[in-house]
Amino acid sequence: MQLTNGAIRTTAPQLPLTQQLSTQELEGVDLETFDLSAFIVKGLTKDKTPSKPAINPDVQRFMTESEQLFKLGEQYEIEVVERVHQALYELLASIYSLALRVEESPHRDNIVEAIRTDLKDKHSISIQANSSPIAAMVRYVVRTDKVNATRYVKVLTVAREESISVVDLPAYITRRGGVSQAQEKESVAVSKKAGDKSTKERTALIREFYSLMGMTSSMDFQYNGEVNLHNEGKDKDSEASSFCVFMAHHVGADKYKMISANDLGRSWEDNLVKFLGKGMPNNLYLLETGIRNYKRRIAQDPLQPESLRREMETQLAIPMKYKQMETIDMEPISEDKGE
Repeated sequence: MQLTNGAIRTTAPQLPLTQQLSTQELEGVDLETFDLSAFIVKGLTKDKTPSKPAINPDVQRFMTESEQLFKLGEQYEIEVVERVHQALYELLASIYSLALRVEESPHRDNIVEAIRTDLKDKHSISIQANSSPIAAMVRYVVRTDKVNATRYVKVLTVAREESISVVDLPAYITRRGGVSQAQEKESVAVSKKAGDKSTKERTALIREFYSLMGMTSSMDFQYNGEVNLHNEGKDKDSEASSFCVFMAHHVGADKYKMISANDLGRSWEDNLVKFLGKGMPNNLYLLETGIRNYKRRIAQDPLQPESLRREMETQLAIPMKYKQMETIDMEPISEDKGE
């Protein structure tokens, strides 16, 4: 079996894999023949940019009117929307100030209980007995909009946790992108932590795939020049590079002149790997499946060194790390007619 970097063809024509995986990456993919090398970024041939056609006068007139409306929209944002937002932030700062004073009062519990009783008896609004002073004060002031009251509580609670002063609160909310952005701080932090882990694992898989392609590439050359080390002093295994990045000047046609060879170090190399692999699947199970299929092709390719083929067989004997998420199809509920 000849090892190639092209996608394995099937008998029936299919959409490109990049389109197949755009919405649901595993849907309609034959995992037995899934070829990850189909996602290798291909460069486009340079060409002259065609001149822009002249704009129709009628089109230009509509574009001019649209631009005028855009400027009116900008003026509205500045004169109306931002002023309303600023008034809200000032109100929240006042609520925040009062809530902080309640927190420091020796009668804190009595004050919160008095607020709870007043809300329930006079306004038919119930809040929990263990509500914080911030939650109690927000609900006492914002009585007609429970949804917004909940958002404001989250914003002020986060500000309290970050020790934001009353004076700095309006600027703090503005800096965080407004109430809706500030309230998402904790959930975004949790999501970012999980996303960072997934990104690192995806990068490691793409790195492994490029390493395999390097081992099996037939386009080899010898370079006797110096290699610029960009991570000097970091000799730990975790900082070791896997690749050498060559920079060349395109002279013309198929001619290039070497400028430099670069050992970027692990961190910068990871950024390059992520960029080159940006079109590859995000699904870790699918990525690992593609890599194992590539290893299987190496193991079955008689043109590859025997030692490499045996190593691939050894790695294929190890169970997959990532598992496929199974979808449970629910039977449709039939309507009993006649009852």
